[in-house]
Amino acid sequence: MARLFISLYLFIVLAMIGLSAGLERAFSPEPQGPSGHVKTIMALFDSAINTHSDPLQLAKNIQLPYRIIPYASIGWSEQSAAQLKENKSVLLFDEAIGEQLYIPLSNSDLLEIDITRTQDNGRTFALYSGIFFLLLGGLIALWIWPLWRDLSELKRSVSHVQDDGSLADNHISHTSLIAPIAQALNNMSVKVKSLLQSQRELSGAVAHEFRTPLARLKFALEARPSVDSTQWHAMTLDVEELERLVQEMLDYSGSDVLYPELNLAEIPLKALTTQVVQQLREPYLAPFDVSIDGEDHILLADDHFVQRALENLLINASRYANTCICVTIYHEQHDVVLSVEDDGPGIDKAVQERIFDAFYRPDEGRTRASGGAGLGLAIVRRIQQWHEGDCAVQDSSLGGAKFILRYPRRNT
Repeated sequence: MARLFISLYLFIVLAMIGLSAGLERAFSPEPQGPSGHVKTIMALFDSAINTHSDPLQLAKNIQLPYRIIPYASIGWSEQSAAQLKENKSVLLFDEAIGEQLYIPLSNSDLLEIDITRTQDNGRTFALYSGIFFLLLGGLIALWIWPLWRDLSELKRSVSHVQDDGSLADNHISHTSLIAPIAQALNNMSVKVKSLLQSQRELSGAVAHEFRTPLARLKFALEARPSVDSTQWHAMTLDVEELERLVQEMLDYSGSDVLYPELNLAEIPLKALTTQVVQQLREPYLAPFDVSIDGEDHILLADDHFVQRALENLLINASRYANTCICVTIYHEQHDVVLSVEDDGPGIDKAVQERIFDAFYRPDEGRTRASGGAGLGLAIVRRIQQWHEGDCAVQDSSLGGAKFILRYPRRNT
């Protein structure tokens, strides 16, 4: 907006200065001596004086405004006084009055002839004003034309919404005054398309994930199981699975749509890791030997989300580990690194790049029977993006998978 205002302001100022200078020169040329009709009038009166005709009668005949004034009423220059003594007319010009012709009648009186063209001043001003504002309007229209063209292109773009929710491409130059608006609309189009695609995927995954436990529940209900029977306990597990699926999908949907305001604080990472391991030991980690290695590095981040990411990795590791899980904390040149590895079946290299995609689960080793909707690692990636970090997976020296979280080292 500031760029648009400054551009328009400077354009109007320069246009007005240029038009004023040009029209002033056209309508008020620098005087180069008496004009043609003034020279004619001067010649008539000089001829009348030379032929001893009456200048006063001549002024009456040609119907020019005149009056008789005393010679001493005007302070004459030496040149003008000499001309009058020689019975020659003298032409004077005053910006307020115009052109005045003085003819000697006697030694004490002068005939003053008003030959100014003030009668044309009103017409000249109207013509000057008309041309000035007409040219100014044309120049402003010339300045507005590219802006109007680009705005029309934006209107066309936002009026055509594609089936995927995106807007039609606009082809506005980066030098345009509304280029930031066009870029913002393009970014919004990409974001809307991504969100709609994510919601379609989520809807499809919900329907797919719910189908299996609901089918089992329907089959069990047809058998009308008694309380505390095997079928009854299986139904309870199915309900718990549905509840877990719903919670995971709600968590992922919220993380995908919202960008939370991070409450950054200094986190002693090893202490936080120890706390999380203790909290998860009874429900998930009791069967495993869990070790925490490395120094207690200070991390500037949101402790709630860092804890959430670590919990997801530890729960994921508990599903596939055989006997041990190792958490390691260390730092690299620009990052603080947290890794979680297990001695489970590992992840094939061909699918390691896709493991953080929503609803994706490899078929080998880490199977559907292990539980989850495939959203835990997708949430981990989202949390890393919020912290401007990244996440990756590679083979572990323990034989399983090694998940790595990198956080940028910030000045505290």
